[in-house]
Amino acid sequence: MKQFKYKYILLLLITVIAVSSTKGQEADSLNHYLEVAALNNPGLNADFLAYKASLERVEQAGVWSDPQLDIGFFLKPMDIVGGSQVADFTLMQMFPWFGTKKAARTEATHMAQMAYEEFRESRDMLFLEVYSQWYTLSSLKQQLKNNGDNLKLLSQLEQLARQKMSTAFAMSNDMGGSSGLSSVLRVQLEIAEIENNIESLLSEIEAEKAKFNALLNRSADFDVMVPDTIIKVPFLFNEMEAIHEIESQNPMLGMIVEEEQAYRAKSEKDKKMSYPMLGIGLQYMVIGKSSSPTMDQNNHNGMNGMDMVMPMVSISLPIYRNKYKAQQRESRYMWESAQEKYNNILNSLQSDLFKFKHQLDNAERQIALYQKQKNLALTAYQLILQEFVTAKSDLNNVIEVQRQILDYGIREAVATAEYNTKVAEINSLRSFTKLH
Repeated sequence: MKQFKYKYILLLLITVIAVSSTKGQEADSLNHYLEVAALNNPGLNADFLAYKASLERVEQAGVWSDPQLDIGFFLKPMDIVGGSQVADFTLMQMFPWFGTKKAARTEATHMAQMAYEEFRESRDMLFLEVYSQWYTLSSLKQQLKNNGDNLKLLSQLEQLARQKMSTAFAMSNDMGGSSGLSSVLRVQLEIAEIENNIESLLSEIEAEKAKFNALLNRSADFDVMVPDTIIKVPFLFNEMEAIHEIESQNPMLGMIVEEEQAYRAKSEKDKKMSYPMLGIGLQYMVIGKSSSPTMDQNNHNGMNGMDMVMPMVSISLPIYRNKYKAQQRESRYMWESAQEKYNNILNSLQSDLFKFKHQLDNAERQIALYQKQKNLALTAYQLILQEFVTAKSDLNNVIEVQRQILDYGIREAVATAEYNTKVAEINSLRSFTKLH
């Protein structure tokens, strides 16, 4: 029982260590935010306090029942052999059948472990939300950077368009000057759209920051330090190893295992409760002296007015067997139900594993595709920009390729966030604590 006594004292420290890097972390790192969430999130703290409460039930389980004291007074002393009885005190302690206390404590211990596994599940879900929000913010920051880079390209393009317009006016070519002015205006339209995109992204980032801070139980205006560039997290996947880790580490499965063990212990307790209970007690009778002539002989023997002490033994008779048999059948059905729930949840978790792996592979292919398309678009942009300068291509072609560069960059950022989130979801199936 000592492990339960000290486990909850060190539990928050263990949680912090579990999410901390072996070399420490900067204040703006993801690990730091996971630590803050583990310590501050009110939902997680509620589950932790529920676990502590369940540990207190272990201390309550299997204790002796309170002794019973019966006191009786005679308003008029009653004459008995040896004097007159004034009062009667009876103290009785009942003892359950051998092993009943142990079974009760075992049941409570497994119930406490269920609460601990529930706490682990809540913590893993919280960590998954933190990971997901972090990658969402990282993706938005990357998109903001992409739009900023695109804005710089458009500003350069506007300068080129102005130069072409000035050249056309210098050559007194009205048609050329008019065409040059329309090109400048066309670029300015694109710039206005990009500036609007940037404002929209800034607003969305603020909203996502508020959601992120809520997970950490902080004010919505707290700043969140997120890198400007999102990159794929390193991840190696071994199917058999992942399945084994899910079976051995997933808190949902751990909860069901503890539930089954608790009902097995309850069945044993119910069986013990169907046996007789033994009671040991003491009766103390207060005897007053009697002045009755019939007590003269007793007076000579020194018995008149002598208090009496009588040891007592009692035994319960559990003759109504149907109740106890029904209790044992109930416990057996419940542990069999837990076994079926275990298999059902395990199948569901394995199905989720393969679903997440499929989505992970798709995201990885998309990242590779968008990177390739973006690089090709950048090369095409340099070529078509030269063609625009030499009047071999019009402005619309340049802007179209520029849009493609921005689009592929945004898609790559979204796909990278999706990839990283799927990695976190796969890790959550194995429990984050066991992975650090």
